[in-house]
Amino acid sequence: MKPLFVAASLLLALACKRDSTAPERLPVPDTKSAVTAEAATPREIIICDQKNARIIMVDVANGNAITWEWKANASYAMIRSGAQGWFSNLSEAKLVYNGKYVLATASGGGVALINVSTKKAIWYDYAGGNTHSAELLPNGNVVTASTTGGYLLIFTVDSYINDESAQGGKVLFEDVHNVVWDNARKVLYAAGKDKLKVFTYNNSCASPKLTLKSTYTMPQGNAHDLFPVYGSTTDLWLTNSGHIYKFNVATGAFTLVKTLSAVKSVTSGPSGYPTILARATGAGGETWRTDQIIDINGALVYKNTALGLYKARWKLVNTFSYPAGDSFHECTHP
Repeated sequence: MKPLFVAASLLLALACKRDSTAPERLPVPDTKSAVTAEAATPREIIICDQKNARIIMVDVANGNAITWEWKANASYAMIRSGAQGWFSNLSEAKLVYNGKYVLATASGGGVALINVSTKKAIWYDYAGGNTHSAELLPNGNVVTASTTGGYLLIFTVDSYINDESAQGGKVLFEDVHNVVWDNARKVLYAAGKDKLKVFTYNNSCASPKLTLKSTYTMPQGNAHDLFPVYGSTTDLWLTNSGHIYKFNVATGAFTLVKTLSAVKSVTSGPSGYPTILARATGAGGETWRTDQIIDINGALVYKNTALGLYKARWKLVNTFSYPAGDSFHECTHP
């Protein structure tokens, strides 16, 4: 019995020795947490996808995921059926009210102020005339730019009655394509043909009015896009048929940045954000559309052959046009 006891004791000792040198079992990793940790900081672009009658936000830093979509005929938009056709060929979508809302226009004549969170068009109306752009004014009113017929039009925004809101008198401006508010100088810029005009605004709720302050003649005609240069207090991007300029609002100087045709929109951002262009290629069903976004040097930033896009903007707060922390307001219901 003694030899058997000794053998058993020896085997037990060896087994214990092997266990003590075995690798420690590690906890199973939390896969969900690991994926979340690896996700890059979002870098989103707001796109007018005319082919699919929608506005989308695309995160180009995280697999080009579509993070947001808006359609005028969706139930969440709460646009009456008779007005949904106004939003054909969406022409611009810009972030307003500290990133909480999108101000959108369409060549079908529509203009809408959309709550990003709920997707409800809290206000919408009809500007007509191939509406190409809109801008938020300090008292909550909205001014639109229509190319056909050539005019700017002010709406006294009333979210209680939408398209029954009062309209100011038209300001005639041939082929006007854009509008940008300058919060520091309290003026409005707009460009059409070979003219860039500066207007003052009386900030009236009952009788809103624009008054021409000055006019600049551009180096060439056919002005198209006008948008603040990110982080600048003086410069605006300006495009025409074949060129990209920076316009200095303080000096009135036009500085050529690049000779390039068919640029429908240009927008820049902070360090790490390329300056991006929507340049018409004919992809997406119409000559004025494209299916890709490039940077100012021609490198591809985003491409989706299912889209027919028109304008694209970085999803960034515009500090040139609006005060910090700006929130929704309308002069009709203070």
